[in-house]
Amino acid sequence: MKTLYEKAAQMEIKIVENRFTRHEKKNKINRIKRNMKESMDILESKWRLTMEKQNDHKKISKKIWVLSAGIIVLLVIVLFAGVKSGFFLSKSDKILYAAYHTIKDQPKAADDSKTDDYTVSFDGQWKEQKIQAEYASVSDQKQLKGTIDLDKLPDLEFVMTLDEKELKTQLPSLSSKVFTYDYKNGGKSGYLAKKIGSEKLERFDTILEELYGGNEQKTIGTDILKEARKEFNKLKIKKTEKKEFKIDGQKRNCAGYQFTISKDNAQNVLDAAEKAVKKKYGDGTKISADLVGKVFMVFYDKISAAGEMECSVYLYQNKLASVSVNYEEDENAQKIEVLFLGGDFRTQNMKIAFLTGEKTTTIQTNISGNLAAKDGTITFESDDTDSLSGRISVQKGCQISELTGEECNLMKLNGFELLELFGEFAGFGF
Repeated sequence: MKTLYEKAAQMEIKIVENRFTRHEKKNKINRIKRNMKESMDILESKWRLTMEKQNDHKKISKKIWVLSAGIIVLLVIVLFAGVKSGFFLSKSDKILYAAYHTIKDQPKAADDSKTDDYTVSFDGQWKEQKIQAEYASVSDQKQLKGTIDLDKLPDLEFVMTLDEKELKTQLPSLSSKVFTYDYKNGGKSGYLAKKIGSEKLERFDTILEELYGGNEQKTIGTDILKEARKEFNKLKIKKTEKKEFKIDGQKRNCAGYQFTISKDNAQNVLDAAEKAVKKKYGDGTKISADLVGKVFMVFYDKISAAGEMECSVYLYQNKLASVSVNYEEDENAQKIEVLFLGGDFRTQNMKIAFLTGEKTTTIQTNISGNLAAKDGTITFESDDTDSLSGRISVQKGCQISELTGEECNLMKLNGFELLELFGEFAGFGF
């Protein structure tokens, strides 16, 4: 397509051809062509300069965009690193964050570890008593069996099986009978049922139902933990000087924090816990009726007896390095200290020390294998013969023992039938 300059030049050439001689025409036409070429060169030069300026602008814009993107990425990395390191967290949240990551720091489970079938075995010794037990779980049954060494008395064997409607118990050392307890239906009219009372039996029925299903226990435990976190965030936590601890075989400088847990703090958590239990079981129920509640009450009783507890926590790389609690009980100094010695993961090796007066008892723990994948073992060994030592193993799969023998419903036996049963127990060596 012809430009405006080219069209004007052609018109001027035609005018020249009509008005001048051949020689004049030739000179004029050559002059016009030279002018046209010079104009085209100037135009091309201006266009080139314009394009160069646009390219320079694009290059500058691109550099600015790349620089901005780099700054944004850098800020994201810094923010992520700050969150991951707990830099932006409050002192209380730093401790909770470290506790969470300490527990979470375990070998990962394979996909097939989600199976419902597993077995937990326990072998231990407390003072002179030996205990052996095994808990097996499948989708439709739970079973606990084992043997308790009763020192000067014959060993007590037991097998307990829980299914969707009843609890079956057999004590081979005492009787060949299989004792049954129906927690799904009524009909509890015997001597024991009247002595225990319908209200307590209903709570026991609910607990067995939860043990079989497991969901309600988790809910109550979660409610207690939520309230405990709220109360923990109210504590005045101060930072202390760093302290050296041995972690993963190396000496590490660990950040320290101190705080005091009062009886009021524990009471607030207890009130919330009882509220959660009453919500599940009814207004007349106490927290001690729930299994999770019983565990909580052990800690609460300790805090109540102590009045208040002075706590120190040390962290290394957003995980626990040490937790110690100092308190008094019956005017005697008490201290509990937990050292997280680490290994492949922070809780693999731990040392727990109990100070009572002038006596210190130490328990060493070790985790081998992969507990999350249901293929591991926890061993614990005490330097005091009066303390518990042993091991707990978890493995995939299980074998449920079948209970055979005459079935006996304890809740339907009258007083005379119970006396006969006790006589049968005596015939087995008691």
